[in-house]
Amino acid sequence: MKKHFYIFLLPVLFLQNCSFLEQSDFIETKIISSDLNEKIIYKFYQTGIDDYKVDFYSVNHSDSTKLFEHYINDALFTSNTYTISEHQDELIIKTKLFSDVKKLVTRHGKSIILTNR
Repeated sequence: MKKHFYIFLLPVLFLQNCSFLEQSDFIETKIISSDLNEKIIYKFYQTGIDDYKVDFYSVNHSDSTKLFEHYINDALFTSNTYTISEHQDELIIKTKLFSDVKKLVTRHGKSIILTNR
């Protein structure tokens, strides 16, 4: 009987330590910019009781590239976190989450600027 217990316990302990089982709870996907070549989207995930993760992606047909990610708490999630404006090939995301300005350029030449101003 003791031998059967150990045989059952080993797979359970192995699966408990696998990180792929710790998945965040998906909340929503939102398209923030779209043109013929690509879409810029963000995805919200809940990672804990009051913690959230935001991933920004550049999507072209079935190919996607993660641009950046960051974590926010419940107070920032429920407030209006982003102000998004677009002008030609430039997407400006204003947020109070960053203290510095970050600039990214996607494969299709769209400039993405993160700023707190």
